[in-house]
Formats: sequence, structure tokens, C-alpha cells
Amino acid sequence: MTKPTADTAQASPTKRFFVSMLTRDINLADAILDLLDNCIDGALRLAGGDRVDYSRHFVKIELATDHFSIEDNCGGIPRRVAMDYAFKMGRDSDDERDSDTETIGMYGVGMKRAIFKMGREAKVRTRHADDTFEVPITSAWLEAKGWDPLPINEPTEADEKLPEPGTIIRVDDLYPGVSRHFANESFENEVRTAISEHFTMFLQEGLKVDLNDKPVEPVFVEVLVSQSSTGPAPFVFQKTIDDVLVSITVGLNTGRTLDNDDGDDTGFERDRSSATAGWTVLCNDRAVIVGDKSRLTGWGDGIPMYHPQFAIITGIIEFRSKLADKLPVTTTKRALDTSSNVWLESLVKMKEGMRIWISYTNQWKNHPRSDQSHAWEDAKPLSLGKVIAAVSERKDVKKTDVQIEFNPQKAKVLPEPPGKTPSSRKVVFSRPVEELRLVSKMLFDVDDEKPGIVGDKCFELALGKAKKQGG
Repeated sequence: MTKPTADTAQASPTKRFFVSMLTRDINLADAILDLLDNCIDGALRLAGGDRVDYSRHFVKIELATDHFSIEDNCGGIPRRVAMDYAFKMGRDSDDERDSDTETIGMYGVGMKRAIFKMGREAKVRTRHADDTFEVPITSAWLEAKGWDPLPINEPTEADEKLPEPGTIIRVDDLYPGVSRHFANESFENEVRTAISEHFTMFLQEGLKVDLNDKPVEPVFVEVLVSQSSTGPAPFVFQKTIDDVLVSITVGLNTGRTLDNDDGDDTGFERDRSSATAGWTVLCNDRAVIVGDKSRLTGWGDGIPMYHPQFAIITGIIEFRSKLADKLPVTTTKRALDTSSNVWLESLVKMKEGMRIWISYTNQWKNHPRSDQSHAWEDAKPLSLGKVIAAVSERKDVKKTDVQIEFNPQKAKVLPEPPGKTPSSRKVVFSRPVEELRLVSKMLFDVDDEKPGIVGDKCFELALGKAKKQGG
């Protein structure tokens, strides 16, 4: 039996340890994306539950050797929120600001972690409605042992007041490694690519993001859908699992056309950029990963490993919920929590859709000259939401109060190669370019006909001669 005393044992973390560990598990690019994510959250809160008109909002990011800054017009931080929540190291259980908002922030560390990752001096100037104020985070505060409250300062000059509600965060006294990264053009390109992928849905809806005075363009992740109710369409599945609305589509991407310019054996032109092939995973409109081709998204796990034959296949899955902690995403917001039940259940359907299109490419790979274009001539590239809406109207869709599912294989809407027989075999050979041009000129009166067409014509001539001799 123990006897209680008046003595106590300290259990609070030291500031140095907390700041060090907080920033260790996030890279610099992800820290910048965290701040941009906060801007979007501000626009969502400003809309108050209504649909956000992102074309009204901008974010300007500047990377320089001596400072970092990010500026937006997304509503700013209310003074009471700044006093009670925004600058705390973590989110209180009674902080319900986003309980009715589809965000992916869970722990209330994004802004602070990003600032601590970059430098030792920072100022957060914000305007909410007509109230403008500034919160400084100094090296002296970082070095102090205690967790003293941060001051809230009033602007003293007219030019310190922001022209419209929004926030400016500026970080100075950058760490040497951060300064070197900001001076590196390849790092700027890395950040630009990350923004174009991670925030593609918001950029497509009109959000203007400038990085070092140059606009960031979205990466389009889409699949082809025929406009005909009996034409080819992607696999579609939608269901609510554990309070999360899961939407899935798998189909052909727009990275290849239906012409075979380079003589490969898929019946599609080789992609100029296959970045969107594979799986793209969205959580509340944020792209957590884009174009994944690994076991993470099922490749090589009960289905073949990814290889170039599948470069025409794109899968898109979105998890949507107002309960951010239900989403299968980590605190960096760019990695998946693959142990979550909602992810594991969804993976079953992801593989089901993949098998359909793997089978499709297998059917066509021995038919390089087969013309698929007639079946796809009215197809348009659509994003996930538009795919769900379009396919949901088809007669072969399975639709209940809790689930939508469309299997194009079972609906028999996918084109099949003409003259497909079990005995068909692929004929492949290579000849020097000079010889290919000579034969092309002889057969077609042009010296640059496609290799597949030249080879096929040669075989047809030889076959005709063989039939005459045999007859």
C-alpha cells in the first residue's frame, strides 16, 4: 500500500524535444503543402457549409534563400480562434471548428510544424472580417523552456492591414538546409509538381496558386466514358463504409490515343507521360497519391505486377467524410494508413476493377492493327465525380440505397478484337530502318508508313502467294 504525498513528477514534454520530433517525420515539401491545405480549410470555413467558389480565392507562395512566405485571401483566423486554438501544439477535444467540414486535418499541428521545419523566426498576420492582428513566433520563444502564450499584436501602420480577409505567414532566419533547398530549382519543381497533384481538384475548380510568381497547373486524372448508354465505360463502385463514402472507378486513361503510331502491341499509341496510369487516391478532394503502380494499391497482390501493357489503365478512389480521423491517411496527408478497415475493404473492389481492364488489355495485345477507335470515338475524359454521375444513369448499373456498382465486362459494353480466335498468334520481327523505308515506299508510295502496317501488308502478300501455291 502506498501513501500519497504533496510531491509531483513532471510529465510535460520539453519544448526542444517536442519541436524536434514534430518536424522529423515530415519533409520540407509536405510541410509547405500543409500550409496550403490550411488555406483551403479557411475557404471551406468561410463558405459556412455552402459550395465554395474557389475561383474567388488565391494562394501565393514564395521560396527564397532568406525567407518563405505564403499569402491567401481565404477568410483569415478569427481572434478568438487564435487565442484559444490556432497556435496550440495540438487540437483540444472540444475544438469542433471542422466538425461539419470535409477537411483532412486531425491533430492541429500543421501550421506550427511547417514553421518549425523552416526557420527560427516567423510572423502570422491575419485579417478576419475587419479585424487584423499579428502573432510572432521568435527564436527567443523557441529557446525558452516554458510554453508561454504568444503575443497578439495590433498593426501600427496602415500598410500592415491586409486588403481583404486572409492570412500571410512569413518565416525568416531559415535553417541552412532549408535555404539551400529554396535556392534549388529542382526543389521548386518538386513543390510545383506536388501542388499540381495533391490539390488538382481545387485547381480544376478555379483555385489560383502561384509559386514564385508562376501559376501552378493541375494534373488531370481522368478516365474515358462513352456518351452512348451502350458504349464502353469504366468499372464503378460507390458505398459508405465506416462513415466514409468510398467512390471507385477503373478504366482507360487519356494518356494514350486509339492510334498505334509506334508499333507497340497494345493497339494504343505510347503515352507521352504515363504519370496518371495506376491508382490515384483522394481523401476529401486531396490527392494523397497519384499514379501508384506498386503493391500498395494491389499490383502484384493477386493480380499481375504493373508493366507497360497496363499504362492505359487508370484507377481513381476517393474517401470522403466529415470525420477526418476516419480517413485512411497519415498526418503528412500524403501517405496512406493501409491498416484501416475502410482501406482494406476498398482494396477488394479496386482489384476487381483492375482485373476487368487487365483482361481487356490481354485481349487486345495480339491485335496491333485492330481498330478500337469506332467504339471509343464518342468517349470523353471525365473526373471521378462526373464518371459516377454518368455511369449511374445506365440501365445495367446495380443501384440500391446504399451502393452503386457497374461492371462493364458483365454489361458487355467493352469492344472485342475483330476475328478473335483461340488459335491467333502474334508475329513480331525487326528490320533495319533503311530497309523498312524501302519496303514502305514500294508498298504505299511513302517511306514512313507505320512499321506495324508495313509488316502486316508483307504478311498478307506472302499469305496470298502461299494460298495460290497451295491451291
